[in-house]
Amino acid sequence: MMKITAAVLTVVGVGLSLSAGSALTRNPAAQQAPTADEHKAWMDDAGDAQEDVRDALHAKEGAKVAAAAVKIESLMAKTEAYWAGKHASDIVTLARESRALATQVAAAAQAGQLDQSDAAFTKMNANCSACHDLHPEKR
Repeated sequence: MMKITAAVLTVVGVGLSLSAGSALTRNPAAQQAPTADEHKAWMDDAGDAQEDVRDALHAKEGAKVAAAAVKIESLMAKTEAYWAGKHASDIVTLARESRALATQVAAAAQAGQLDQSDAAFTKMNANCSACHDLHPEKR
């Protein structure tokens, strides 16, 4: 009887360990923070999306402007979280502002207000440049 109880407890214990382990992998807070290389890839993608916005504004293609701006907003959300994890409040603020401006770019483009979209895009680019001038990656 003792051997059976010990075997059952061992099986139950292993099952609980496996369940806890899989719960941890599903928990976003338990996942590893993004790496500097991942952040660099996001910045490269953001640069490509900026070019897409610029080209679409020049071609007066509002839907393409909006799509690229939405991509930038998503990348800035990741960037904001990345720098928040590094406690770089100045960079978090710039990323948050860039997200808001990217949202304005997209909304204006979707509404066919390409001049307003272009104005928000110009402000967003100035924000991006301000952040890059601070060289946060060297901190």
